Amino acid sequence: MAHRPCRVRYLGAAAAGPYDSGTTASTGVTVSQDRTTTARIRYIDPEWRDASEPPRIGSRDSRHACTSYREVVVHDARIAGDGLGVDTSGFTLCTHSTTAAGRDRARVRRDYHPAMLDLVRQLAGATRTYLLADLVRTEDQSNFNYAYARFVHCDYHPDNLERMSRDLLARNDVEPENSWTYAWYNTWQPFDNVVRQNPLAVLDVRSIAPGDIIPYRYTGYARSADDPGGLVSAPVYNPDHRWYYYPEMTPDEVLLTKQLDPRPGRAAQCPHTSFVDDSQPADVPPRRSIETRILAVFEP
Repeated sequence: MAHRPCRVRYLGAAAAGPYDSGTTASTGVTVSQDRTTTARIRYIDPEWRDASEPPRIGSRDSRHACTSYREVVVHDARIAGDGLGVDTSGFTLCTHSTTAAGRDRARVRRDYHPAMLDLVRQLAGATRTYLLADLVRTEDQSNFNYAYARFVHCDYHPDNLERMSRDLLARNDVEPENSWTYAWYNTWQPFDNVVRQNPLAVLDVRSIAPGDIIPYRYTGYARSADDPGGLVSAPVYNPDHRWYYYPEMTPDEVLLTKQLDPRPGRAAQCPHTSFVDDSQPADVPPRRSIETRILAVFEP
């Protein structure tokens, strides 16, 4: 049975239409053909699992020094019948009519941010949502921070959940209450082109074993050589890991992933990476995408 993505229809920047989790997206993508493929993706090297200090990654050189390629099967999520969902596998696909504004910063702030905040609020069942940041990635590989992500990673570390959440609430002049629960989500959406090359692969959290995810420090934003970078996390390779992607995502589709969630019985983190799809011709249009990082607040 094919995976049936959620559908969220937006009538404007902040006005949301009906949400129907059982409606198949009308994207023009043929889902009857299995597009499962193999790919070489970079994992953090396993020797870092027992290291006294976590690895530091923030450049191409440090990425190459701390990671190695593994060949994996990346399953076609459009036809999967494996109970995929943001609270089960850690990800889900949505459609909505507020297309990504790409590099038009005025439109991103005015239209896109409110649309993504409302999407996460609806799908997570949150009381309120707050935006941390967005990030645009294109074929311009001159800046490591904005280039396609080329190794498996999570965006945060669980130890930072409370601090990050309270810091963002403070930036929004919100006084948190002790009874509130927090979770962090990412949205990922292409713009300009259908994604033919460098799609995003997501790891089913149900295939992650205890101890697979280890800390590392991201130094891409470090201000000096002495700056240790931000503490985040990433898995080491496990042959039982089960990978998925949504072939040929269109600009009216959004991939929602879970990045931190301490609530029992729910997906906690969804590791992810881009990958080179060798089945695609060399001259396909470049992938361009925008992602948002959003805090969801749950009140009792």
